[in-house]
Amino acid sequence: MTGIGPVEPYHPGDADGRPHEDGPADLLWSNSSPASARWAALPRFRRRLLQALAIGAAATGAVLTLRPTPATHAAPNPYPWPAGVTTLHYKGRGAAPATFRFEIDIARGSPVTVHQVTAGLPELGATTTPPLPLTVRAGSPRLITVRITVYKCAALPPALDLPHLDLLLSNRTARQQQSFLFGGTYPRDLWTDLRAACFPNPASPAPSSAAKIPPRTLTRR
Repeated sequence: MTGIGPVEPYHPGDADGRPHEDGPADLLWSNSSPASARWAALPRFRRRLLQALAIGAAATGAVLTLRPTPATHAAPNPYPWPAGVTTLHYKGRGAAPATFRFEIDIARGSPVTVHQVTAGLPELGATTTPPLPLTVRAGSPRLITVRITVYKCAALPPALDLPHLDLLLSNRTARQQQSFLFGGTYPRDLWTDLRAACFPNPASPAPSSAAKIPPRTLTRR
């Protein structure tokens, strides 16, 4: 026998021909919709099976909802700003007079290019060896030698506590101007050369601010 839909129960009629009435159905809801009628028509074992499947699906959904989300660790930015990954270390005096050696180190990320180095004061000039621009890769530090020249001795401050170098840097993310301050050996070495160039004779008065002094290279005496 083939067909679609639930099998309808059959009961012989009474003597007066009226159909026999079933007892109350085992329902999940009490409304009288067509769905409830179809549910009531299912055999008892099938209704229990569907109830068990529904309870299992609900329990599985609750477990998935309450399960904590795995913690995620933020990966380091592959494209950091150049000033954030560039360091400048003083390595001592250079071989020539009035020269100072520095090491440029890039911590990570794309290569950083140094476009310009200035001495941080308008009275001072700076040139580098090797010449700029200079590209430095992460994990491969580069040494540069900075030669300092003085343009106006009378305008120099009475002391240099924290001299700095200004570097113009760029990488694939940005282009930035960054100042690097130095304490310790570099201020002493620089101030020694400034005094030797501008005031070679301690007994002679300092040059007048009105005097025109051509640019000169710092030399030690």
